[in-house]
Amino acid sequence: MPDGAVRPFEAIRVEEKGRIVVPPEYRKLHKLSKGSEALLIQLGETLMVVPSDLTFGHLCERIQEALTGRGISVGQALKNLARVRRRRFQSLYGKG
Repeated sequence: MPDGAVRPFEAIRVEEKGRIVVPPEYRKLHKLSKGSEALLIQLGETLMVVPSDLTFGHLCERIQEALTGRGISVGQALKNLARVRRRRFQSLYGKG
């Protein structure tokens, strides 16, 4: 991965009072600064953090278009989400 590149996902910890810290490379990439708002979106068993400058409707459309373009229904995606996420994690970090 090139220097300064951002991984497709990152492990973070929930701190005291439920706070999470967005790593600096993601804050820079998504132009997040103190006071920036983000949406928490529950998708199956996945929790996504999305900069709030993307409207929820637009985000949903983009996800659905991406799935449809690959011949996958939303129901199929949700059904297979845990398996796909596990395989992706293992490909990046090993079976550990």
